[in-house]
Amino acid sequence: MKELSFYYMLKIRFSSPVKDHRFTLRCVPCNNERQKMKQMEISVLPKENLSSSTDSFGNYCIYGNCKSPHDLFMAEVRGIAQVGLKDAEYAGEDYRMGRYRYQTVYTHPGDAIRDFHSRIPSLKGKTNLQKAVLMMETLYKNFQYVQGVTTIHTTAEEAMVLGKGVCQDYAHILISLCRMEGIPARYVVGMLIGEGASHAWVEVYDEPYWIALDPTNMLMVNDQHIKISGGRDYQDCVINQGIMTGLAQQKQEIEVLVEEIREE
Repeated sequence: MKELSFYYMLKIRFSSPVKDHRFTLRCVPCNNERQKMKQMEISVLPKENLSSSTDSFGNYCIYGNCKSPHDLFMAEVRGIAQVGLKDAEYAGEDYRMGRYRYQTVYTHPGDAIRDFHSRIPSLKGKTNLQKAVLMMETLYKNFQYVQGVTTIHTTAEEAMVLGKGVCQDYAHILISLCRMEGIPARYVVGMLIGEGASHAWVEVYDEPYWIALDPTNMLMVNDQHIKISGGRDYQDCVINQGIMTGLAQQKQEIEVLVEEIREE
């Protein structure tokens, strides 16, 4: 178990004032068996007509409607998280696994992923976790981490054709492979020590638990990760969604800082 101090900041500057800005934020870490928030402060500006709730995936959401003109939108979350409390998260009722068994637009396999899947060493007789780890190891050896070649709209198949991408692509490809094997798998967004932005990884169902794997770094998620949200793919975990009135251009800035708190 570790204690991590964390800071997440989202800042959007508009070239001219906008109004009637309706938004949904998913940037608040969750509490579960693996992690507990010891301290947390949340700030949203403009602070106007705010409310909060959880979505159908259990993610904490902040909803807002800023009617007044503004040229700056900002959200900050800071606190202390206790992580690595357990190795896995209890999955609950089996019927909840259904939505994580089926491919989505982001994870649907094409020829490139099907060909890659056919070249993975034998998966017969292995547990869900053993299969997922073997697929993660194979992906790590055959896929290259390169920034700037994919976007948030790139699918698993498109990234596999390129043979390179970032954490979102690693996660979508591994999810696609898991679902091809009939393994429920979900996409996770969070924070990681040493990262300057949000990070993505995967949770696979190995009855009766969700077990987290980080395919970008080829490791079991441990006490260096802070989970924010989970869903079927990236689209279910978008940190900021919104619409507004105005013709302004947007410039977005994200800052993430996670550090271990060490006893002196």
